[in-house]
Amino acid sequence: MTNPSTKSAAPPGPVYDEALIKRKLGAAIGLLAIFCVTYFTAAVIATRDFRAIGQIDILGMPLALYAATLVFIVGLVVTRMCLNQDKGD
Repeated sequence: MTNPSTKSAAPPGPVYDEALIKRKLGAAIGLLAIFCVTYFTAAVIATRDFRAIGQIDILGMPLALYAATLVFIVGLVVTRMCLNQDKGD
């Protein structure tokens, strides 16, 4: 004899939630886009063709150095945001 209350219960194991996966994928793609724009902007500023832009002094240091530091900081923030998003299941 089976228990009728267990017939409608969810099966054990992981459950696929399509809306949650789409939301997380959209957020991950957005964070990747932010990092890529920051990285490639810093990389372009550091090239020989854009040397004049990269050498602009701000507080005694070149703009290319600030851009490289910004890439590092954005990478840490994006990584932390992705880890927090995965933890929030």
